[in-house]
Amino acid sequence: MILILIAAILEQLRKNIFRILLFMIVPSVVLFVAFYIGKANNIEVSDFTRDTTAVLHGQPWVGVISMLGLFLWSAAATVSLFAAFILKRRGVVGGVRDVLRFGGYLSLFLGFDDAFEMHEVVFESLFPMSEKIFYSVYVGSVLAYMILLKDELLKTDFIYWIISMGLFFGSVILDSIDPIVSHQVFYEDCFKFSGIFFWVVYYMRTGFYALICPDKI
Repeated sequence: MILILIAAILEQLRKNIFRILLFMIVPSVVLFVAFYIGKANNIEVSDFTRDTTAVLHGQPWVGVISMLGLFLWSAAATVSLFAAFILKRRGVVGGVRDVLRFGGYLSLFLGFDDAFEMHEVVFESLFPMSEKIFYSVYVGSVLAYMILLKDELLKTDFIYWIISMGLFFGSVILDSIDPIVSHQVFYEDCFKFSGIFFWVVYYMRTGFYALICPDKI
């Protein structure tokens, strides 16, 4: 049994050695850049690789809803872009494929900003008025998505996407005004997390029907 397993592993290595070495470039570059930035800025390099709560000596439940939100952003991006890729291989042009493709790009953009607090921390230290600029980019991207793909969106169960937009809008409103109720930040994040949930529901449903039941779209 062990000899069979070893033989199978060696055969797999023989067949895939070039691809394995090629794929290793990606994590190697990421880790090298992190190491270089850490050394250049006198930052402990392990801070880039360790869990956030471990570095900051926090409790494991700190930010748990935020982390779940990041999982949902990732799921939306993965499902959308994968479904769009399969549709492309099937020869589908435009239509629901564009809804999924550009929805996947939006998911990546919003998830990346959410994960690294780009508009709240990173760019705010580099550019004045960065938060307003980012909100303008958000609104512009969403409006462009709605206007350019309105016919395709209307063919899907877009009510889930509309609900998501409404929840995001509620979160932005709460974030923009002075605290008027207790736990306002919590309620703001509740709107945001619920919005992300309906966002991923929409793209999962749309991707499923586009691949499995295209006649229903």
